Amino acid sequence: MHHLFVPYVQRALAILATVASAPLFAAEKPPPDRPNIVVILIDDLPYAGLSATGNAYLETPHLDRVAKEGMFFTRAYSEVVCGPSRTSLITGQNAARHGRTDNVPGVHPFALMREPLLPAKRGGQLEPGAEPGAGFDLVQGARLPEPVNPDAFTLVKALKAAGYTTGLSGKWHMTSQHLTPSAARALGFDFCGPPAARAKPYRDTGRVTDDAIRFIRDCTASDRDGEFFLYLPFVAVHGGHVVPPEDQERWRQRLAGTTPGIPPDLLATLEFVDRSVGRVLDTLDELGIADDTLVVLAGDNGGVCKKVHGEENKPFRMGKGSLYEGGIRVPLFMRWPGRIAPGTRCDVPVHLADLMPTLCEAAGAAIAPGHVVDGVSLFPLFSGGSIPERTLCVHYPHYLVEGATTPTRVAIQGRYKILWSPYDHIAVEGRRVTPETMRYVPEPRVELFDLEADPGERHDLSAAQPEKVAELRGLFEDFMKRTNARDVSPNPDYDATQPLFNTRDAALAKQIEQYRTISRDIAPLPETARSADRP
Repeated sequence: MHHLFVPYVQRALAILATVASAPLFAAEKPPPDRPNIVVILIDDLPYAGLSATGNAYLETPHLDRVAKEGMFFTRAYSEVVCGPSRTSLITGQNAARHGRTDNVPGVHPFALMREPLLPAKRGGQLEPGAEPGAGFDLVQGARLPEPVNPDAFTLVKALKAAGYTTGLSGKWHMTSQHLTPSAARALGFDFCGPPAARAKPYRDTGRVTDDAIRFIRDCTASDRDGEFFLYLPFVAVHGGHVVPPEDQERWRQRLAGTTPGIPPDLLATLEFVDRSVGRVLDTLDELGIADDTLVVLAGDNGGVCKKVHGEENKPFRMGKGSLYEGGIRVPLFMRWPGRIAPGTRCDVPVHLADLMPTLCEAAGAAIAPGHVVDGVSLFPLFSGGSIPERTLCVHYPHYLVEGATTPTRVAIQGRYKILWSPYDHIAVEGRRVTPETMRYVPEPRVELFDLEADPGERHDLSAAQPEKVAELRGLFEDFMKRTNARDVSPNPDYDATQPLFNTRDAALAKQIEQYRTISRDIAPLPETARSADRP
């Protein structure tokens, strides 16, 4: 993902000194069989990256195991990019409500619309003669909300108040990429592993897995009592992929004579993550607590895909950064022996925001008075029941050119979905998404799809069913009011000659340097740890 580090760690440390030791909220009465909870989140997981969901080039037995031994939610949705998705998971709120609707505060000074919280700089425009990228000052001044902070109520705090020992190992990105142990304590964690750098997923996947297993073992030691909550968000399979030479050669030989639809380096990284998840599951088995543990496994958004219909997210359209199904439909598996029957499937549309109320109900944890939750508990679905019918909405008031995305709204009701770009859109002319095939159109666009008949979103029904379009637009407008969502506004500095010029590249240059700094500060793993997950 593309992100900026937000320096709120110092504030977190200051607040930590005054945090009371007693929990603020507690369950009325913990259920007698409440589980340990392990939430595994895989960054940029392609929908068809698992053999259980259609990967023809790689077997992923450990990832598949969670689905085979539990429930596969076939219509699970995320936000558009990872920071908003993670925030929705941890708060139980849609991005429209919590306000963290993007990762990097991408500033487009000449776009048709002005993104929320776009700062004014030099009268709202660049100085005359400024070169592309010179608008980096705009990015430095741009602000997005920080809804997950030491003062906020979250899933972590709910479980800690209910008596759980809480641990984090991996990528945080709400808003900081990674947390220090002190900052993590201010957010409700008892344990936090060292930061990881996405540039080296093999090393860091092994590292965060080692730390996660150590946390589980510590929580189940003979002198410990009570349940634990482990949040294990891998940095992988986000690129770029740094695959060791021996694994590159092994995959070269395996794929000889074929043209895989998924990049070989991604396949190698998926394999490595699968084996890492297997190590966690094996640890639960070894300690005899697998039957007492609820395991959740999900992607944070769609996988990267530069084809309109590619193998990575097959059969869905587009990928990460898009609001088509390939960008926001994610694998979601939940395993809870004795409560969820093995090998079950659920076709009800659900959202990552549903995980907070679901896990709180499993733990007997109370949600703080005044904390509004948009998600619903999925408990009734575990036993074949139903949840109230609802319209799932995704609000993205930003420009993301690499995803061919302008400010767009999605509403999903049953089998129908609209993609509504009220102001402008990017048309992709061809089978691949490239600068040459993208065409900016300063006009609105609305599309309607029947996801049951057409999951690949190939046939726009908006002209044939204007009543359904109007209905879903109205439901989305109600959603915007209900969540107090921030939206774009007209940009007085709109320049039709460069509407998609942005300062995101400058922000990313700063981010890359921060990653390099983190990487230099992390010592290499011992050889035994580096090789633990390899075939």
